[in-house]
Amino acid sequence: MAQPIVKLVLIRGYTEEYHQLADEERDKLWTGVEATIAAVGAKMLGPYYDSRWSNDKYGSFFLLEYPNIEAAIADTAGVEKLGLFRYMRSETILGIVRDEE
Repeated sequence: MAQPIVKLVLIRGYTEEYHQLADEERDKLWTGVEATIAAVGAKMLGPYYDSRWSNDKYGSFFLLEYPNIEAAIADTAGVEKLGLFRYMRSETILGIVRDEE
């Protein structure tokens, strides 16, 4: 049985290339990212969180839940195809619900 996968996305920041995008290009990028997330059946677990005030490495973070590992892989492939990693510096951690012991 497939187990849900949770992804913690830690955002370090956005590249100079991102800041040089026209508003329409930026909107197109984020519309594509949202469509990719929806297409694989992922959902946000809560809002974006501001963390710049608490550390010097990450400006924000958020959580996504995927129905299975294949969806997580497809999401990464989809946003890579859109060029997201050209514009955003981030780290991700995948996890599953831990059984209570």
